[in-house]
Amino acid sequence: MKKVIIAQLSVQENKVNIFLDHAKIMVAKSNEETGCLTYKLLNDFDKENDFFIYEEYKNEKAIEDHNTSGHFKEFLNSVMPLLTKKPTIEAF
Repeated sequence: MKKVIIAQLSVQENKVNIFLDHAKIMVAKSNEETGCLTYKLLNDFDKENDFFIYEEYKNEKAIEDHNTSGHFKEFLNSVMPLLTKKPTIEAF
């Protein structure tokens, strides 16, 4: 059964470009995953430093594969210090 995840990230205003460099790699590598149907980075038009990651996966196994991938772990380690607060993550 298809699974959807929406993550909201608030980035420090002076760190947006660094975040985007990491996010570009993350989006490209995630979209190459076998079980990933869609992986998109969206920007809140009212707040230049607020982003949403919209993810669609074939099933729960695909999410597990994504969450244990090297590029996911590297992304988290790189961007967590750039955020203003803990990400909000919703799964459907």
